[in-house]
Formats: sequence, structure tokens, C-alpha cells
Amino acid sequence: MTETTAEAIPDAIGYGFAEMVTLARLKGGDAAVLSAEALRVDGYLNNTDMVSAGASSLVARGLAKAESDGLLSVSGPTAAVAALLSSATRRIEISLLTAEGGDSVVFMESDDIHLLFQPRAYFTWWAMAQRPDVTAAEANLMVIKQHLDNNPEGGATLRRREDPTGQTLYVKKGGDGAWTTGTADSQQENIIETMGVDEASLLEQIRTIRKD
Repeated sequence: MTETTAEAIPDAIGYGFAEMVTLARLKGGDAAVLSAEALRVDGYLNNTDMVSAGASSLVARGLAKAESDGLLSVSGPTAAVAALLSSATRRIEISLLTAEGGDSVVFMESDDIHLLFQPRAYFTWWAMAQRPDVTAAEANLMVIKQHLDNNPEGGATLRRREDPTGQTLYVKKGGDGAWTTGTADSQQENIIETMGVDEASLLEQIRTIRKD
């Protein structure tokens, strides 16, 4: 399979489960495996039937082209997604928690491309471009704030998947417009809460977890 350079990234574009498997396989490599793990599709990377189904779906939707040599090529926004999956150096997972449960969104970043992957029904993922007027840490904070504004009794966690320590930041709403935060290692033990955290301090904690 081959890849062409993306010229633009849309605000959002959706991909099915098999399509994500195919895009992760497009260039392959260790980074692609880590990206596939973050998107929960890594168990199918070597499944030829799944890859073929994804390729057929991408072609049918006009998101890829079957070349005369039998290879699959992608361009535009889909090429940007494929390029990021195989080159991301940072994957930030944010779990958005409510009383009923929750789910995780994944920010992936390379030198040139920053995308947010949001899960939807039927194991689909939506890829959304990061706003160009904010930093990656600020974009992470915006997602947490929006979730807790909509779910004031809920919570959120943030971790960098490549961090071998598994350090995780916990965030929930505090009183008087402040935040309550805590950090823990991969064992999720000995969480010490800090109350009265202002937004600037919360952003700095996010940067620490991100290792900016």
C-alpha cells in the first residue's frame, strides 16, 4: 500500500472499525501499532479479511483509490490520518467519566499533524483537527472542561500512553469555580487530592503529564 501527502484536514471525518485497521496498516511500523492499540483495533492488524474490508470501504466512499498495481493510495484528509497513525510521537488518552460509565478520547500528535479521535457507535471513530489557535495542552483542557461543564458530578483522567510510569491526572469540579486534581502511578494507588486548583495550575499539571 502507498500513501500520498495530505493537503488539508477537515473539521471532522468518520471512519469505521475496518477502515481504521486498514489506515493503521498503510505504512505500518511500531508507531502504527501503538496508535492501533490506542484506538482498540490492534488485534486485527494482521487480519487480512479485516484489512481487505476496510480497503473496500474506503474505496467505495471515495476516500481511497485502488491503483493499477493493486496498491491502495489515499490523499487529502485520509492521507493525513494515515500519516499520523504511523508517525505519532504522543498519544494522550482522556477518559470522560459519568455516573453511568464513560469513554475515552485520544489526542494523537506528530510534528506536523494533531488530531482528536472520538469514539462513536458501532466501533467507529471520528477524527477531528485540533484548533490551530490553541496549544495541544490547551486543547486537552478544553475537552476536560466541556465534559465537566456538561457532567458536573463526573470526572476525567488524562495520561500519556507512551509514559512507562503510567502517571495519570485525575480532575473533577471543586467549589467556587476551582478544580480538584490528583495524580497516581500505573498502580492507581496513593492518590492525593489537591483542592482549589485554578485553571492556570490545571493547565500546568496537564503539561506535566504530557511532558511538554
